[in-house]
Amino acid sequence: MRYKLRFRLRPIPTAIAAGALLLALGPCISRARYRAKMIAAGFPPSYAKLLAELHSEHPRWTFQPLHVGDIPWSRIVERECTPSWNLVAKAAWAPEPWTKLGAANYTPYYAEKAKAYDSGAWLQASKAAIAYFMDPRNFLNEADAFMFETLEFDERSQTREIVERTLSKTFMARSCYDGGRRTFSELLVDIGRKLGISPVFLAGRLASEQGAGTVQAQGKIGDSLVSLHSNKADRVGGAMVWGNVYTRDAPATAAVVAKGAAYYNGYYNFFNIGAFGLGLFEIRYNAWKEASSAETRAKYCGPWKTQARAIEGGARIIRERYVSSCRHTRYLQKFSVAREAGEFRWKQYMQNIAAPLSETRNVSAAY
Repeated sequence: MRYKLRFRLRPIPTAIAAGALLLALGPCISRARYRAKMIAAGFPPSYAKLLAELHSEHPRWTFQPLHVGDIPWSRIVERECTPSWNLVAKAAWAPEPWTKLGAANYTPYYAEKAKAYDSGAWLQASKAAIAYFMDPRNFLNEADAFMFETLEFDERSQTREIVERTLSKTFMARSCYDGGRRTFSELLVDIGRKLGISPVFLAGRLASEQGAGTVQAQGKIGDSLVSLHSNKADRVGGAMVWGNVYTRDAPATAAVVAKGAAYYNGYYNFFNIGAFGLGLFEIRYNAWKEASSAETRAKYCGPWKTQARAIEGGARIIRERYVSSCRHTRYLQKFSVAREAGEFRWKQYMQNIAAPLSETRNVSAAY
């Protein structure tokens, strides 16, 4: 079996020009004819069948194949099994609400003798789980197909109302940023328009990264670092605090906290850019380093000492490193199979194997 192509999906809004509406809603195409059309466009028959079913329910949706070359599926799956590239949550067999997908799709969900990563709450995914999440045919349904939605800016379909609904279960819902009068949803639409990137996508990514709000979004990284050090606990909320470099009594840890909480407070990192490491202390310290780095200052609206600057700066990084680099769908930001300059770059935004799916289901519910 060859891993030959992928596709992008663009939802076309109901309120569009009459000419475009007639074109989109022209004579009804039967499933059989649409399936043949998709095969002619370059989709394998197994894809075309599922796309024809989707098209019968959503005739305004259009599908475009993304050819990635004649690369063996087995080679790409093996490559994605590289340690730490794909992680699953340790606390649950599969993140809710995807347990209903069934054991046959996930067993074994964890890799044999899986190694723990980051805060200790994540384990190496099994080869079977990686293969399942990499196969787009498992997600060609009404809700999950948005995993393949193109992420360029579209004024007509990516409205403030949809952005607001995407943020509905977060601390940013109907809230204003930086103590002002403008909402987070308004800010995201402005940034999306300026950068040419979907504000709905940005909102979904923020909902995934922040939810109820982490210290990186509250400007309280310093308070957190000092608290973690003074409490000396090994775990907080089930997450591992200490790693190999930053241990409770390491000189490196003491050097960080010696500067005091005020030194680190007031910095934001909404997209958790650079927030990785072993243990909460290192993860949060690295989040601060990214928010205050020389590169961030020079290229990405830094230092990130306001919520607006952190969000726009993070969005610029995502656009430059991912959306504009052959990773223009949620799927491609996890599994970078599109060729860049004729070669695979094996570069991904996140380690969480289920992140594109969780973001997709949040966004699809908002549309």
